[in-house]
Amino acid sequence: MKRREFMKWSAATGGCLLIPTISLPAVADDPLVTLDDPQAKALGYVEASEVEGQSCANCVHGKGDLSAENIGCNLFPGKQVKGAGWCKVWAARP
Repeated sequence: MKRREFMKWSAATGGCLLIPTISLPAVADDPLVTLDDPQAKALGYVEASEVEGQSCANCVHGKGDLSAENIGCNLFPGKQVKGAGWCKVWAARP
């Protein structure tokens, strides 16, 4: 194989590696965090925020569709939280 052919094949093969071959599960398929979950207890998680202007839906840790009833959270990987919820680690979105 000549150097030029090798470079063409390398570029084509490398480009194919950038195409995802598996799809990650949607956040909507994740189970909801329970109040008796040890991590939820440690973070003081509640399903309905009592702090005005602070909820999981406007927290920096929230992910996914933040207008939905249940959303993803970086603090609870593989689980969802209530959009109206709150915990001690709440931080405003920039």
